[in-house]
Amino acid sequence: MLKLVVNQAVFNQTIGSKVSEWDKEKALIAPPKISLEQCSSQSTAQYKADLLNGDIGVDLTGGLGVDSYFFSKKFKDFTHNEINPNLSHVVKHNFDLLGIKNVKFTNMEAEKFELEASTDFVYLDPARRDAVNRKMVSLKDCLPNLLEIKDLILAKAKVLMVKYSPMLDIKDSILLLKTVEEVLILSEKNEVKELVFILKKEPNSEPLITCVNLLSGQDAFAFHYSQESQVNLAFREPEGFLYEPNASIMKAGAFKSIAEAYQVSKIAANSHLYTSIECIFDFPGRIFKIEHVIDFDKKQIKKFLKSDKANIAVRNFPYSTEEIKKQLGLKDGGDQYIFFSENHKKKKIVLICNKIQNTLK
Repeated sequence: MLKLVVNQAVFNQTIGSKVSEWDKEKALIAPPKISLEQCSSQSTAQYKADLLNGDIGVDLTGGLGVDSYFFSKKFKDFTHNEINPNLSHVVKHNFDLLGIKNVKFTNMEAEKFELEASTDFVYLDPARRDAVNRKMVSLKDCLPNLLEIKDLILAKAKVLMVKYSPMLDIKDSILLLKTVEEVLILSEKNEVKELVFILKKEPNSEPLITCVNLLSGQDAFAFHYSQESQVNLAFREPEGFLYEPNASIMKAGAFKSIAEAYQVSKIAANSHLYTSIECIFDFPGRIFKIEHVIDFDKKQIKKFLKSDKANIAVRNFPYSTEEIKKQLGLKDGGDQYIFFSENHKKKKIVLICNKIQNTLK
């Protein structure tokens, strides 16, 4: 009994930060702790929902129902299928309180769910932990196994959307799935939260890769991998401004495409830092004004330090952030940003910068 009370108290305290629309309803029942931990946030669920519309939609792995809640607003009829009947009952109770009237609740294995022939949309969020709670990363290890059921689903559904862990290899998954129309890489506050694969019936070897950073203007950058391989990348010495792409772009590997799209140059092949003389204010990531570029020399670096605090970043450099802070006697913080990297001639350099953009785009 005490465990249930504690779980409910934790849910009441945390649900507002995850799903702000639910915070207004104080009588929601808490699900098991793991369901709250693994559910989508309001930001990612809303972004996915905004891509949808139709008459019939189905969430085959309903869970806590955050995705179903937002998806259901885009369809005439929606089904929340959850194999755990107790969790399904909790979600039904909560949806009733939240005023959601067009959702039907079912309890069966996703693999055995009978779709209507006119289904517009199906959503899957495969379990990424095994029976002993180990994290599973590959497609075939997640349950349900998408490779085994995707053709059956797409025989009746127009669109299949599947959410996976950020750890999944995007290119390998595209090759295995064969009919991926688009991959969404969704980040919140510059942390990748979800990989979302959108599949249709027809084979597609060239899906669109869309990198999105939410909660800060919803910057989106889209490209194709063939485009990435064809770009002739320019390198130059860092001067003027420094750019660090957001986490979604880094996960996608759009290192050449982003340089071409925003007309910036890489400072080195493997640093994934970019530079330009004039500021590119709409670059999707963090932007810094370069104040000094110096050699990696402890005495020289200390001359430019404003205090015993600085924000240290390491890119393609032989020492870790902690090792550098220890060498220089620095703590985290302050308004100086110092990057330790190499230039395109493989020379170790230190870039002392000021951040000119206070929010990650």
